Amino acid sequence: MIFGLGATDADAASPYKIEVNKATNKLTLYKNGRVYKQYPVATGRTPSLTPEGTFPIVVKFVKPGWKGIPGGHPNNPLGERWLGISVKGDNGRTYGIHGTNQPKSIGTYASNGCIRMYNKDVIELYNLVPVGTTVHIHSGKKGSTSPKVKPASGKLKVSVNVANIRSGPSLSASVIKKAKRGTVLTRTGKASDWHQIRLSNGKKAYVHDSVVRLVSGGSQSKKSSSEFRKASGKVAIKVWLANVRSAPSLKAPVLQRLAKGKKLNLTGESKNWYRIRLSSGKTAYVHKSVAVKR
Repeated sequence: MIFGLGATDADAASPYKIEVNKATNKLTLYKNGRVYKQYPVATGRTPSLTPEGTFPIVVKFVKPGWKGIPGGHPNNPLGERWLGISVKGDNGRTYGIHGTNQPKSIGTYASNGCIRMYNKDVIELYNLVPVGTTVHIHSGKKGSTSPKVKPASGKLKVSVNVANIRSGPSLSASVIKKAKRGTVLTRTGKASDWHQIRLSNGKKAYVHDSVVRLVSGGSQSKKSSSEFRKASGKVAIKVWLANVRSAPSLKAPVLQRLAKGKKLNLTGESKNWYRIRLSSGKTAYVHKSVAVKR
């Protein structure tokens, strides 16, 4: 449970990108596509604890509290700062980059899944990067930063002030151009958290999912709704705070937020979503990453 003085600005344009290599326990900060800083970190005790992929920073806290321990207390394991990343659409309170009260753990595999830094380093990083900065986490294996591209269609619209268009589906790929907010892009493929697009000159390029939204060719949401099968029983929220949405999409409006342990009536499920009935009788949806069947 994380509390603190927070900062949020989801549309902040950032010249920075963060890469975390779990094989070397190094965090690399890129500025305008070039290496700017590098820091030692600690990652998960086992390979599966720290998630891999590309995730946006969605919240920042100064002196975060933790499970009743106030921020700044010597017993607080989160140290001086928290930069929360959104994994599978959560609110950045489960996984994050933070300081530590165990500096000897830096450089080792010691955390429950978060990325630990020396307090002086995380303060410096916190002051540099805004909310909206993307964090790419990988295991250092060959090919881990080049996900397979699958065919996809539709139109994308840039949702941040300036989006980087890259030569490949990776934060380390070169920036070949920039697109302003509102620019419409033609999608030709999907590769994990990246969209493959076709430029005006016919060449292929890539843009990260966190900086665009799908505005046409979005038959996916209809398809996912039709794939729901009937189900009954209860689901329980398994994270500190979960978003309950009006439709089975991470971009659908949030109807309410429910705390860990809250039980809900289950009416259906798809591959990634639970369909639930609220106390008001309305139908709503929760992502399977934040709830579990009971």
